Amino acid sequence: MDRANTGLHERLKKTTAISQLGRGMDVGALNDYSHQIALYLLLKVFKREINNNGQRQRRDLISMTTEVVKEMKLPLNLEEIERLVDGVLYSGDPKQQSYFTARIYDEKAGKIREFKYRYLIPDREASNWQEGGSTVYMLSETAQEIIFITREILEEFGFDLEQFYTLQLIKNGNFTEAKSSVSNLIARVRNLIKKEKDWREDILRNPGLIFSAYKERKRRTEAEVREQFKDEKKVFNDIFVWRDRLDTFENVNRKEGELLFEELERARSLHDRLAELTISNLSLELQIRRDNPDIFWKTSRLSFKKDFWQNTILQEGLPRMELLEEMLNPLFSPAQDFIFPLAWAWSEQQLYSYLEESEAELEEFEVEAAPKREFDWELILDLWQDVFKELKEKGEFNLNQLNQLPLAEKERWLSQEINLELFMMFIITDIKLRLVEEYPGLDERLLLFKRLTEKNEDFAELAGKRVKAELDAGAEKLKLLDQFIISPYKIYLEEE
Repeated sequence: MDRANTGLHERLKKTTAISQLGRGMDVGALNDYSHQIALYLLLKVFKREINNNGQRQRRDLISMTTEVVKEMKLPLNLEEIERLVDGVLYSGDPKQQSYFTARIYDEKAGKIREFKYRYLIPDREASNWQEGGSTVYMLSETAQEIIFITREILEEFGFDLEQFYTLQLIKNGNFTEAKSSVSNLIARVRNLIKKEKDWREDILRNPGLIFSAYKERKRRTEAEVREQFKDEKKVFNDIFVWRDRLDTFENVNRKEGELLFEELERARSLHDRLAELTISNLSLELQIRRDNPDIFWKTSRLSFKKDFWQNTILQEGLPRMELLEEMLNPLFSPAQDFIFPLAWAWSEQQLYSYLEESEAELEEFEVEAAPKREFDWELILDLWQDVFKELKEKGEFNLNQLNQLPLAEKERWLSQEINLELFMMFIITDIKLRLVEEYPGLDERLLLFKRLTEKNEDFAELAGKRVKAELDAGAEKLKLLDQFIISPYKIYLEEE
């Protein structure tokens, strides 16, 4: 029978650190909220840490705590805020810089032992003490456990924290748990991709949603979105550095590590797809706003009950009772105005069947799936082989070269909507060309490369090379019949 106290000492370390956070200090009006403020401060520090933001010195901690107190609408007293920050950094007198201590039971030793810990410790790499720099703080392992102790906190930060968690597990050689975290990454990014695809379909059917869902979408600028994806991409790069260090780990299954990084490559490809979809949707929203300003005109909030009856008739009355009849007659008139038939609108919609299971029915029904996009891959490969041929021979391809094509050839490029998406994906994120098996969610660029290689084995020489893009300032835009317009980018092979 398993002993109930197995792992008790480790559990007590975590619960003690959580329960004592922000306690045992006199911070005046903030006493009742010191635990909450301290946890919020750790979250803010951790957010900056995973984004390589070096603004984590003591004065920065005070500034962050001030922001928290203001946000919580609590009394603002700089002396109390400084005491609270020092109470998170050290136990007792800040001048002595003492550890926090607690006496907790160790089931293995069978006795009470002293547990020493800190919430924030110096970040040696970021502090630059040799150059006279001030101490930059980072979360201790104990504080990190507080952050990760409930997975719900991951929802607050989103994708980047899941990445960081995966990186920490890999650094510790915990590949089994890291694989579970990668599965969370893949599930999260797939969910985000689905949301972006659904959003695109929704705004194409009803552009007015862009205005009505403004707050819910937490709208950001394209620059902010690009910066976010750039940061997340950097974390992926940091993770993949550890692929070359698998041999340095002791007592780990190398095969398990290789499988883990294969899953990570899949997650990175899906992330690149998400970046392309998100930027594409932002561009679509801007285009709709520009071309259809009328859909964003403010609609009338006038109501009969409030504006006519309560605010006018009840308060001021009517000069003649006959006016009431004239006012109400249109509302109850037997002669109806023309109403656009529902059948007409319905006939314009693409109908999918969604059936709910009924306990009373024993028959099984198959739900009709939404139709998949179909492309003429023979045509797509025929068009793109010239692009990859130039990449192979010259190392780069300028997109505006397509401007010189004959009209019939331009129409061939326009006939397949995936062509624009592929160019946007190459522009937004770089990618390492690899020959992989096809699977649902595979980056379309890798799918294109795989099928091109199957058609022409010479392209296999490009495997392992990274394709990037840069803006060719001052050059002519790529413009195909006013339907396909892209800034003058060129895609190129990165020098090894």
